[in-house]
Amino acid sequence: MYKLTNINGATFIFSPFKDIETASLGVFIKIGSRFENKNLRGVSHFLEHMVFKGSKNHSYREIKREIEGRGGALNGFTSQETTAYYAHFLSKNLPISLDILLDMVFSPLLKQSDITKERNVILEELKMYNDLPTSRAGSILDKLIWPNNSLGEEIIGYIPTVSRISKSDLSNFKDIYYKPSNLVVSFSGNYDYEKVLDLLRKKINKFPQKTNLKYTAPKPLLGRHIKIENKKIEQTHLCIGFRGVSYLSRQKFVIELISVILGANMSSRLFEEVREKRALCYEISTDVRKYRDSGAFVIHAGLNKEKIKIAIASIFKELEKIKQTKVSDSELMRAKDYMLGQIVMGLERPQGRMFYLAETYLSLGKIYSLEEIKEEIKRVTPDEIRNLSRGIFNFSNLCISCVGDVGGEYEKVISKVISSFK
Repeated sequence: MYKLTNINGATFIFSPFKDIETASLGVFIKIGSRFENKNLRGVSHFLEHMVFKGSKNHSYREIKREIEGRGGALNGFTSQETTAYYAHFLSKNLPISLDILLDMVFSPLLKQSDITKERNVILEELKMYNDLPTSRAGSILDKLIWPNNSLGEEIIGYIPTVSRISKSDLSNFKDIYYKPSNLVVSFSGNYDYEKVLDLLRKKINKFPQKTNLKYTAPKPLLGRHIKIENKKIEQTHLCIGFRGVSYLSRQKFVIELISVILGANMSSRLFEEVREKRALCYEISTDVRKYRDSGAFVIHAGLNKEKIKIAIASIFKELEKIKQTKVSDSELMRAKDYMLGQIVMGLERPQGRMFYLAETYLSLGKIYSLEEIKEEIKRVTPDEIRNLSRGIFNFSNLCISCVGDVGGEYEKVISKVISSFK
């Protein structure tokens, strides 16, 4: 399914994909917002933006023209622990696509005029996310789940920090972290392995040893934390969060199955109970977040503010049920099939496989084969589902954020509902 090769300190993951005419390539860097200095919040994300503004051998117009202008797609993202640049393209265009991606990463221009303009773009992006109630509720919840820790900070940064990030800050950050020893290059497509290897060896030079990443592990979450933010909008957005497990935990597949059972699709328990049966909302979902030393289980719903009390009670009843009563074999089998189906469908596309290989290696230092994944998921039992649910859904230690046309009195309403559950 794949080959692992060390190229001057960088890890190259190659996965052949026969009988197709497209390919996917990603350059993943082991750096994200949780490793930033607090005075430079958003520098990882700012640098990600600047990488697209032109490089030593390619102007920003050429970067777009040579990939998107040839029918491909080019993008990037910054997360708490990773920054990535990736492209999907016709296989025949691999040489130019690879050249552009690596030139962007290793040799961005970082022109002062571009930095000044892009700063304004990022500030508008920041305002956009703050204006989106779903995004805002999630940001508030992160701060509650990980108080006084970089995991709870905004990936994009804040207006004061983004405003003061300088060219030297960006350049120093790149020089420290954008090294082959911090890189994972992932490729999936119909192309000869030796030819890709040769192209990479010409582009990736030997750099000094990697820099150690400094971060602070979050302290345990204790107590109930509720925050209400008033916005004059029609719908109220509610987020309920609990601490979960890290991606290094042996229970990482168990928590994913709990998410499938509770809120990952239209046959999930929360969808059936809160939307279908009670018609309290249009959208309700669950999300699992996993980091190297922590994690979270989050429930989100958008609803009428008058329905908050009954919605929270309905959600907590479902959480209580999964804590007390074993999941049936048939329901657990359906959840396993859904989870496997999502994984397999991703692996059957070059871009899905490229992301899977890189993200798995970055988090675990190894790559699970599909057979290994099947075995891990297959062996999860109803007892494990119930036991982990009891550990996660502790109603004494949780966080709730609420964004909408609601007043501070709703904090008491929410607290009273929660207090009725043990």
